[in-house]
Amino acid sequence: MRAGICVCLLGIGLLLPGCGGGSVSDQELPAGSNAPSPTENVRVWLEGVAESGQLDSGISMMHEEAEKMKANGVANADEIATGLKELETASGSSAIKSKANALLQKVPNE
Repeated sequence: MRAGICVCLLGIGLLLPGCGGGSVSDQELPAGSNAPSPTENVRVWLEGVAESGQLDSGISMMHEEAEKMKANGVANADEIATGLKELETASGSSAIKSKANALLQKVPNE
């Protein structure tokens, strides 16, 4: 008898409609994108490095962002790409902070 009730409850549960309201493909997505630009990504990352004095694995991603900046025709993009390479070879917290701050000054405001 218990097994029968469990089976009935399971069957009813499967028949009830879900609360999801459809899949993402059924919804209209906004036209714009809220993703930050490569320039903003570089700026935010450099601010963190300038504050902490520590490089992280994000440096490789910042090289990619600098290439995107070049492709988009951002002013100083070549200088920023070169500065990121120099920053990668810096050693010591104070040297990293100094180079990051100097490079941060070259990143154009959007």
